[in-house]
Amino acid sequence: MKGILYFVFGAAIGALAALLFAPKSGMELRGDIQQRTNIDMQRLQQRYEQGMAEMNKKMEQIQAQLKKNQQMGEEIIEDLQSDEGAAAETPAA
Repeated sequence: MKGILYFVFGAAIGALAALLFAPKSGMELRGDIQQRTNIDMQRLQQRYEQGMAEMNKKMEQIQAQLKKNQQMGEEIIEDLQSDEGAAAETPAA
């Protein structure tokens, strides 16, 4: 766990040093950062929408299967009830 903390701390220092010694002006650097952020946000939005579409599709499949199982259960109950009714009408030997 300690190693991960050192790694993150070192990466942050490296990123800061890269920004400080970059050959671009502050205005250019901020523009690049903003552009990169916008691109990443668009990708994130796209992945989110894809994930939601997949999840909705799976939810629809699950709901359809549950409805099918419910209908099968109702049919089984009806069959059992009709079998019990038929058995009650048959006189015992």
